Amino acid sequence: MKGFKFCSECGFKLQPSDKFCPNCGVKLGYSDFELIDDDDFFLKYKIKIENLSKEYDSKVNNAIELINKHFKPSERSYNNFISTINDSNNVFYNNVEVALSIIDLSDGASTKIKKELDDKIHTLNGIIDKLEEFIDELIINLSDRSKNEVENLTKELDSLIDSVKDY
Repeated sequence: MKGFKFCSECGFKLQPSDKFCPNCGVKLGYSDFELIDDDDFFLKYKIKIENLSKEYDSKVNNAIELINKHFKPSERSYNNFISTINDSNNVFYNNVEVALSIIDLSDGASTKIKKELDDKIHTLNGIIDKLEEFIDELIINLSDRSKNEVENLTKELDSLIDSVKDY
């Protein structure tokens, strides 16, 4: 299509007016070797965090929809799954809040700040990946009416949440 371009970092389809990739946050029109000023550095992370939050919310809504479709609120499995989702929400959004606080409180970009923000992004991606696995298992195993594997995955998600809390 005329007027569209693609991000050199992630391949996302861009509008001609985009200055930053809405998917990965990279500043457009600059080579990977140019330095960016501090405002652009933090804006990139804010965009990444915002996109991860949207992706996470969408997956949580999918998971809750599946849980509601296959379980009654009075069932033990329903309560276990919803509790796991709630714990995941707390951990995910605590990490979002910490990352945004780092951005808001920082006077400038540094290697240490970049590493900490990269670690937070990695943690957020890890939670999203586990949630996606959880949804896949719900879809596969609930269609087979086999709940043991789904409950095992719930334990894995709980374990990931506990390890992030400990971190």
